[in-house]
Amino acid sequence: MESEEILQRRLTRARLALAALGVIVAVCVIAVGVTIWYWMSYLRGPSDTPFTRGPYLLRVSESEAALRWRVRGDTRVRLTAVAPDGTPVKVSGGVLRGLRADTRYAWTASVDGTAHASGSFTTPPRTLDRAVRFAVLADYGSGNDNEWAVGRVLAAQRPEFAVTAGDNSYLVAAEPFLDRNIFRPLGDLIGSTPMYVCLGDHDNFWPGPGAISRAFDIPDGGRFVAHYGPIQVVILGDEPNEDAAIAFARTALREPGPAVRFVACHRPLHSGDALLPVVREAGAAAVFCGHLHRYERRTVDGVKTFTVGTGGQGPGSLARTKATPGAAVSLLDIGALMLEVQPGGSIGFTYLDKHGSVLDHGTI
Repeated sequence: MESEEILQRRLTRARLALAALGVIVAVCVIAVGVTIWYWMSYLRGPSDTPFTRGPYLLRVSESEAALRWRVRGDTRVRLTAVAPDGTPVKVSGGVLRGLRADTRYAWTASVDGTAHASGSFTTPPRTLDRAVRFAVLADYGSGNDNEWAVGRVLAAQRPEFAVTAGDNSYLVAAEPFLDRNIFRPLGDLIGSTPMYVCLGDHDNFWPGPGAISRAFDIPDGGRFVAHYGPIQVVILGDEPNEDAAIAFARTALREPGPAVRFVACHRPLHSGDALLPVVREAGAAAVFCGHLHRYERRTVDGVKTFTVGTGGQGPGSLARTKATPGAAVSLLDIGALMLEVQPGGSIGFTYLDKHGSVLDHGTI
């Protein structure tokens, strides 16, 4: 009898222990569930952006600005913008209308009631009565750490517009590569800075420049004129010495109105090139080039040229990246060029490396 009583007591204790363990497990499960619910409801960060590309500034004039983007699915994007005095901006189809010259505007892109992207930009002045700053880069479209660093440095400089001198996407400018090579690394820059894109040889490789041309509204042939108020940039594409490019440049550089003119092309110019007398006679301030993966400042047949093929891809084989004879400055350092056009007509230039350090500085 005594043994049965001991056994019964042990069974009772075991049942109580199991019940207690069950209660503890239940409490733990409830606690974990409450913790997960609380984290999901209150502690987690913002949801992923619905944008797969951009928004980025396509162009800016004295009275209009256009943004472009891609978004997942058929999600509706609400774009709003406001002037410094609080005046709302008319927006339709990604185009901001009725803007005032020489004014900074802020824009916001919302999806499902939440702002997922924002930026700001300055419309150009009608005349050159204040300094205008802009950026130039080339041979950048690699998607690597160097390009990301250059994009951050330029975004911090807050240029009013940017110009590229080709090779915007490596190895080719096919649609699947553009977000990796352009839109993500330069996202902070082109959300507040319109970028006028010159095509290079890599952009023209198979399957051709169709995807990048559509993304930036580049016309067939890659030749067009970009205006930022009183500043004109004639963009000639990969082969600046072709007859069609020479004819286009001659006509564009005779266009009345601009206070300062620049030319952008991909391949560096050399003494005797057919484009040089056209540029010199038009009084263009400088020519921007890429292709050679160096930063070089040269004067060629009386024309100031800047080669800025250091935007991110890197020098590659040094045997194929030799300094050009006669260059005033020739550097392999990754970076990009900033220019400041002054009301009096002088033009300051600063070459910044990927750390933001000044490696070349002066005045045209």
